[in-house]
Amino acid sequence: MGNREILHLISILLQYPDPEWFEADLERGINDLSDLNPEIYEKLRSFFQFIRQTTIDKLQDLYVQTFDFNEKTNLYLTYSKMKEERERGVVLVELKQFYEQAGFIMETDELPDYFPLFLEFITVAKDEEIKKLLAAFLPAIETLKDELLAINSPYANLVEASLFILHQILPNDTLKEV
Repeated sequence: MGNREILHLISILLQYPDPEWFEADLERGINDLSDLNPEIYEKLRSFFQFIRQTTIDKLQDLYVQTFDFNEKTNLYLTYSKMKEERERGVVLVELKQFYEQAGFIMETDELPDYFPLFLEFITVAKDEEIKKLLAAFLPAIETLKDELLAINSPYANLVEASLFILHQILPNDTLKEV
């Protein structure tokens, strides 16, 4: 499983848990972990171990408590910095246009800064497009990771794994070029 496929899996796991993906992607994900980088493997293994021991109802409740009812850990990358300011609307429109110009069609009603959607874009984007997005959004992803770690959320494993991959795809020194 390559980096972009792992990001795709993480994008699914960071969405609201429904019984269909809970069954299908859990098994597929577990079966495909064997050849991963050890750091990524450990983060994903920990998350899969957690969800194996959790009912779908409890997982859904945890998801809502973590991402919907906690401002510090919601999955909208512009929210922590801008909240509901008008400037955020401008950034969201620009991000949606950026996706469209890159040929990425949003097939969801989610806002373009929704982290799972952001990861979906990364899985198909060109390196130059990834560079631009990471320069703008990497701090928000790091903040999300820190906040999830602070509340000891199992979802922190997914964000940490995605950050590890994003740094592999595009090391920090390339971000300075943007």
